[in-house]
Amino acid sequence: LSGPFEPLHRFNKIRIDFIRENICDLNTKTETYPLRNLKVLDVGCGGGILCEPLSRLGAEVSGIDVSKNAIKIAKLHSKSYGLKINYMETDILKLPLKKKYDLVTCMEVLEHIDNVDVFLEKIYKLINTNGMIIGSTINKTLSSLILGIYFAESILKLLPKNTHQWEKFISPNQLKIKLSRNNFKNSIFKGSLYNPLNKKWSYNSSLNINYFFSANK
Repeated sequence: LSGPFEPLHRFNKIRIDFIRENICDLNTKTETYPLRNLKVLDVGCGGGILCEPLSRLGAEVSGIDVSKNAIKIAKLHSKSYGLKINYMETDILKLPLKKKYDLVTCMEVLEHIDNVDVFLEKIYKLINTNGMIIGSTINKTLSSLILGIYFAESILKLLPKNTHQWEKFISPNQLKIKLSRNNFKNSIFKGSLYNPLNKKWSYNSSLNINYFFSANK
């Protein structure tokens, strides 16, 4: 695990933990394959960092990203491991509604979206009855400006410069309103924190910087 996106790779374990904790209502199967037969769409899948472990847990996974290069890498990597993942180079707003999903994930995506309401409205249409949205994003606070951008990108160089724009960050309260406005219910929020000393992510009682969220249709 090295390179400019190392923290995101290390983020995967806690991502999977949060997903497994919050899919209890989706008729999960076994401990080994808790996502068996669930149709999952990962929005902003990049090179397939999240799609691959979801597939190994039994899900029928589709991943979308607007980056042609990311999708190319994702396809090659999943093929080399014999994983059947449906990768598509597309924007979610252009994705047809003919297929519905039990779970839509959007990890570290909302902070790059211009119109979160339009984004959530489309996801709602893509989710099956009783399905879920699960994601992670960054709170809009002074702490996130200093630690999430200045230190992470300029001092510690955990992420490439200009990865984030603070203006697009969204608070849990704002997101809860937007989820409700787009007919989602039972929203849950949980903080997360990255320790640059041991390079590990953990849950955190504070939602001040990074946080997970989930909601039901």
